[in-house]
Amino acid sequence: MLARGLCVLRSFRPGEPELPFSEIARRAEMPKATAHRIIAELVKEGMLERGERGLRLGMGLFMLGARVPRQLMLRNIAVPYAKQLHRITRGSAFVFIADPTGPDAVLVDTVRRTHGPDHGPGHGLAMEEMRASDRAATRIFHAFGAEDDTVVRGRAVHRDAETARARHQGFAAVRGASGAVGVAAPVLTAAGAAAGALAVAGPRARLEVAMAAAHLKTACAAVSRAMQRDPELVTAS
Repeated sequence: MLARGLCVLRSFRPGEPELPFSEIARRAEMPKATAHRIIAELVKEGMLERGERGLRLGMGLFMLGARVPRQLMLRNIAVPYAKQLHRITRGSAFVFIADPTGPDAVLVDTVRRTHGPDHGPGHGLAMEEMRASDRAATRIFHAFGAEDDTVVRGRAVHRDAETARARHQGFAAVRGASGAVGVAAPVLTAAGAAAGALAVAGPRARLEVAMAAAHLKTACAAVSRAMQRDPELVTAS
């Protein structure tokens, strides 16, 4: 039951505030009757909430996640650097940690740039910036995992040419469909594995990737040094 509940919660992806019941059941790969029963329990416990067009992650899940020590400490160290990146690049800045179940990105905090009237927070280009940053950070976690080939949720994850390039150059850049570009670099443990990532994003016409990558790598190196001085924050593998 616990594993099925986690499958339901992991159905939600960045930029998807609500999902219809049928899509959750499809992504969780379970019969609708089973999904209905599990969702009802998650709603009861505050892990999910019912919205106008479907279901969304609940406040109970947010409050539980906010208590994670690694998230809190990494956020405290990294957010000042994210704010600095926001000022330097004039783009949105993001702080990610690695999903403990595999090399995927989990958003911790955001410093958003000001968007025009047609691109308010949560819409249009702002949402595409978040997606591009998430994809870039996930590529970083794939590139800087503990093993060359890892097994995530029962399936092998191999480094492709893009993740190999990210490991070689120390950053990843992803271009979104709506004119946004996201750039991410790793926050590393002493063993060289990515425990977190910083990312910046903005319109392709305004965000210069090489310049953004240079600032990101400098900021991530500083965060990495701060983390490695605190053995309780990240244990090197």
